[in-house]
Amino acid sequence: MEIPIPFASNNPFRHLSPDEAPGYQVFQNERGIPLQEVLAKICPETGNVCIFWQDLLNIFDGLDYVYFLRWGDLVSTRAPFVVDQDANVVFPLRLRCSQKAYRVSFRENQDPLPPVSEFQKLYKLWMEACEFLEEEQSIYRREFRELAGNVRYLHSQVLNQMRDLRAIEVNVEVDGKTEDQILAELQKYRQNEPWWDYRNLCVDVWRPHVDFPRPSRFVVLPADLDTWKDSDPETHTFRLYFLCDISNTDPGLSDLLPLMKRDKSRPTLPVHKHISNHPGYILVRPQEFFQKYGSYALMILRTVHHGFSDKFNDVPALKTFKILWGNDPNGSSNHFTKEAIGPLINKAIDYLEGLSLPQHGSKDWLTKWEAYAIRDFLIIPNGSNALGELYRNTDRDDAGHWTCKQHAHHWVSPDTLETLVDFVRCCGGEIDIQMASLFIELRSILQAYQFCTMLKNTEQQFHVSVRLDWKTSSRQKLESFLQQVASANVQHLELSGVSCRAHPQGNVEHKNDVFVSLIQRHHNLRSVTLFNYPRRQESYTYVDWWGTSVFRLHSKRFSHSHTRLWWTDMRDVTRDYVEAIVGYGGMEYSLVSNYLQEFLNKVGHDVVSTVTYHRSEWQGVFDLEEGTLQELQVYDLSTFEKEQDKKWEKSIALTALGSLLALTVDTDGLDIDQHVHRWVKASPQLEELNISLQESRALERMERTLKLWQGRSNSLELSLLERDNEGRRYNVAQVIVHGQVSNHPRSNNTELQRPMAYLAGPQKWKGAASENIEFLQWNSDHVSAQLTDQAAALLDMATEHNPMVLTSFVLDISLLSQEGLTHVQRILRRSELRHLHIVCTTFDPNLADFVYQVLLSVQWFTLQSLILSGPAVNEWIRLLTTISSKKTPTRSSLLDLQLKSFRIQGPGKNPTSLSHSSVLFVHELAYWNPSMELDLENVCLQDNRDSDLVAQTSIIDQEQGL
Repeated sequence: MEIPIPFASNNPFRHLSPDEAPGYQVFQNERGIPLQEVLAKICPETGNVCIFWQDLLNIFDGLDYVYFLRWGDLVSTRAPFVVDQDANVVFPLRLRCSQKAYRVSFRENQDPLPPVSEFQKLYKLWMEACEFLEEEQSIYRREFRELAGNVRYLHSQVLNQMRDLRAIEVNVEVDGKTEDQILAELQKYRQNEPWWDYRNLCVDVWRPHVDFPRPSRFVVLPADLDTWKDSDPETHTFRLYFLCDISNTDPGLSDLLPLMKRDKSRPTLPVHKHISNHPGYILVRPQEFFQKYGSYALMILRTVHHGFSDKFNDVPALKTFKILWGNDPNGSSNHFTKEAIGPLINKAIDYLEGLSLPQHGSKDWLTKWEAYAIRDFLIIPNGSNALGELYRNTDRDDAGHWTCKQHAHHWVSPDTLETLVDFVRCCGGEIDIQMASLFIELRSILQAYQFCTMLKNTEQQFHVSVRLDWKTSSRQKLESFLQQVASANVQHLELSGVSCRAHPQGNVEHKNDVFVSLIQRHHNLRSVTLFNYPRRQESYTYVDWWGTSVFRLHSKRFSHSHTRLWWTDMRDVTRDYVEAIVGYGGMEYSLVSNYLQEFLNKVGHDVVSTVTYHRSEWQGVFDLEEGTLQELQVYDLSTFEKEQDKKWEKSIALTALGSLLALTVDTDGLDIDQHVHRWVKASPQLEELNISLQESRALERMERTLKLWQGRSNSLELSLLERDNEGRRYNVAQVIVHGQVSNHPRSNNTELQRPMAYLAGPQKWKGAASENIEFLQWNSDHVSAQLTDQAAALLDMATEHNPMVLTSFVLDISLLSQEGLTHVQRILRRSELRHLHIVCTTFDPNLADFVYQVLLSVQWFTLQSLILSGPAVNEWIRLLTTISSKKTPTRSSLLDLQLKSFRIQGPGKNPTSLSHSSVLFVHELAYWNPSMELDLENVCLQDNRDSDLVAQTSIIDQEQGL
């Protein structure tokens, strides 16, 4: 299979049993060329899906090691062996499966290495793993434990081989290091492992919490040590104190320190964690709380006791007493003393270490939902601050922090905040500085611009809910307002009052959805919710998805009690949903769908009908309940040529396109046929196909679609699109291709849904592909592509009830038979052309009469420009000369036209020789069309008299023009 299965331990939705087929793992050589797909097996010790090392040795002769690429395919990392819960390597050796392909490195020499060389290689491998473990302590906990287990395994292997070499009296030496030096190095690194482990635990537990809805950093301490008795659980009471989570990545902090040095009026603030200046909260149900948060609380206490710092965090050690920094200039907060804090923290650590706490095994120590649920265990007195006197603060890198008031507003001017507060309240809105959220109703564009200016001046990032109440709201005004809001540090925007006039539903006129484009351009904006759109009680919500794409939810019933979407949780959930819907991750759709629906219910989306996934290259509309892809729009075909996205495209074609109802290919690329053919073939239920055109290929596209639709029983609505100079999309043609049994909803009552010009009844034509076609719309005013019989018949149908549309036509009969020429006659007879280009090619003499009739069908009196090109110019001019003498009461002569330009163009590199009769025709045409501009390109004359005639023609042009 093309798609490798994911990390099993990272998959919360899928539990694999030994009876299930686990799939395959892709292996490549060092140049990235696929080698073989190896069958995965269930690991009985862990229940994960693995590849056994012995199987790889049997398959790949001379296998040295296996590695994978990371960090944008720039860094190669050896694949570690699987470890158990105690971080010990599991035997027999095995590798866990990966979504990425593994790469295989082979030994240069297939012969076994000598024992000394084998030991030297093993020692260097151990050193490499140790150095990586020492440098990369910021990796996630699971990866660190896996790597640490492999280091210990290699350590034991090095010692075993040293013992074996000593037994055969072989001296051990590596890069000039003696055996004693090697042993000392092994001992040193082994002693450093606990410190590395502690550092990784600290990095992991203090990893930035991205925009959490409530404070998440806290310490839990005994409420009263004087009454505490170890033997009496009734005396074990606790209080919870939130910490100021100030970080080096807070907004403006990189520019803050030099600013504070210049601004002598503001004291310099320390940038380290400290207990908030708040008396704390009584903890209820402590045993239940510790079963849920105990491991996290214990790790926080340990780092507070011992201290920890990195480039993001600074947690001062307890002995410095910096953890007590607050309003008190003496260095202690208003509810702790230096003498009391130490015994409280020590007692809390001892107590938690004595409990049987659940082992931390998830990727995150604390989720947003768990942080939100902390308040359920706290007694919050009426009128008391429920947030521990902390303020929400989010930096430009999406890392959210809850900090004390001093840190949160140190670099913010109080005047700007007061101005904003007064303006919002004067408009009847609400603002919460502590939560950094506000609601406002705007009644004019001027008021909106004033609000955006004030908001931007605060240099704070807010959750903003804006209600638009404009009587007339155009798309241009909406876009202008959104640009202002997005540049004013807004993260979450909520709008009520957006009309379908300002934002057309279905995005008919414009290629890009204005809200999708807004989120993609402004990375600080994370979500936009439209209330009462497109109908009352409904909503659309746009959510940023990892900075590369946007998710759009259509809710048929929305609860206004939950107005803020936690976008980071949303993107995690939707990632699993996308991978499940296209079969990329091997996850069961029903489980992922239920989990997504449960999440949406929590944030107020009670009934979500569709989920739209937007990327810059393509977007898909999914039915959440059915788990099907309903619509697919492709904007850039190059993404499907990349090796990484071919798996997505192939997976979509195999799993999701089976229920596709609408497909749009809107791209500037010309090579779309192979993709359209593959997608249409994989979509038996397709009802609507929209394709953008280049170089006026409408008829050619219709022909190919008819051929592709041959044998289908259902009907297809085909729309061919072009764009105007402003980038707006419009339909060039819209037709219904009926299947063998027509079941299209429009086919039963097409007259009610077509423009008035088509009420004379549907025009049907049965072509070579045995398909019936019905034109609903035709707006193409030019045909430049070479016509076939089938294309001519299509154009005949299209122009029958709208003959005035066609104004420019290229007449090339090289592919036309008698039937096709008959269609062209009818087309030209009913069209009032202004531009005609005749491709002068030789034709079958049997068709001469039909060609002659085609030229007679041209309405010459409307023509403004005429081009003759090709190798048989003289033969075609002879026909035109004959036609010029024909004039009847109902047909104008060729000499009656009022040409503005006439060109004769020879083909290829060699000039075409004009006959004397052709020159006479040109001379006469110029005489009767005095304002005509003559252009002879790549042609030559036969004798001097022709040159004189051409010269006279030029004089006639100049004199008659004057």
